[in-house]
Amino acid sequence: MRQPVQLAILLLAGTIATALHAQGTVIYRCTNAAGEVTMQNDVPCAKGMKQQTRNVGTLPSLPPPSRAAPTPVASPPPLGAFELVVGPQSTELPESTIPDAERKPPPALFQCKTWDEDDYLSENGEPEPECVGLTTIGIGGNPNIGAGAACEMRRAECGPVAPEALCQAWVRRVSEAEFRAKFASAADDDPRKAEFERMAQLLADSDCNR
Repeated sequence: MRQPVQLAILLLAGTIATALHAQGTVIYRCTNAAGEVTMQNDVPCAKGMKQQTRNVGTLPSLPPPSRAAPTPVASPPPLGAFELVVGPQSTELPESTIPDAERKPPPALFQCKTWDEDDYLSENGEPEPECVGLTTIGIGGNPNIGAGAACEMRRAECGPVAPEALCQAWVRRVSEAEFRAKFASAADDDPRKAEFERMAQLLADSDCNR
């Protein structure tokens, strides 16, 4: 009887892992008592803050290219299912002056994963490394005694989005830019609005918008 029980446990674990993978990313918009707004991925707002959430699915993409051989694989298996929960189905794209027959695919996008397992889309496949703080230990092994600051340079791993998913990726990217522009603080309002307008125009001029 042990073998059927073990098989059932393995099947249940696989089902749970698949469901968790399909959940994608949750964007939290947090507003404190002073009206200041912050945006964060997969981390709920602190207690006492007003919270708004938005779910964004995971896109299929190619695996990160090898440093020694940067050419992407032609037909890789997808990383996961993509589901656009809320997005540019309701976004009004700007007018395009390019005839339908002359429109080309949108620029390449890369799906990146940071050292702490955060996923994001980028037009840059070679992001700059970031300095991640390390815990330092003082004399006698006491972490509470000042021992200076230290960090480790870490770089996100990026792979090109598969051609068949590129339009969906741009739809998601424009949706996220619209969301951030709509709820931006006063200091970030103009830059985020300009970035949304730039991305929306790229999508409107591409063959995704025929």
